[in-house]
Amino acid sequence: MTPTTEPTDSEKELERARKEFETTLPKMVYISGALTDMPEEERARLRTFYEALGRVCKEFGYAVYIPHIYGDPKLVAHKEPVEIDHMDRLAVTLSYFVVAYVGVPSLGVGIEIEMAHHAHKPVVLLYEKAKLAERRISRLVRGNPAVSWQISFTDFANAAEELRAFLKERSPFGGLPEQLPLPLCTPRS
Repeated sequence: MTPTTEPTDSEKELERARKEFETTLPKMVYISGALTDMPEEERARLRTFYEALGRVCKEFGYAVYIPHIYGDPKLVAHKEPVEIDHMDRLAVTLSYFVVAYVGVPSLGVGIEIEMAHHAHKPVVLLYEKAKLAERRISRLVRGNPAVSWQISFTDFANAAEELRAFLKERSPFGGLPEQLPLPLCTPRS
């Protein structure tokens, strides 16, 4: 039988601080989706979809980071590429998990999924059932080690319903890692 040792005062303080940190900061969800190289009508439709996904996450107490609010390529065109990289990279590393819509091919979404992988953040993929059946969803993205869950849907309204059901099943934060690593990087000054 192995004797158990009582935690030291400093270990107790560290555990108390960790619990306080986890309970005082809202857990953030990063919403990833295509924004670049498309007609404005399509961009507007997708922005509305991403915001609807964000509202679903907020119903479950998550803070939400939606990249187009901070760096849409048309609406915030004055931001330099390095600024967008720093903002989005920090947001991914601070997130509790990433929700990534992959029904529209996007270099940025692929990069964000890979950032999540390197930051040890789980990813929930969203895509249309019909596109999966037609083999139009990248197997490389679906096979990324960060992808922990995949949700297929029929239309954008159904996607919000499916995400809501997914989060309800795991609320509050059940089924997701209890302790995620701290951010790997901070923006340069």
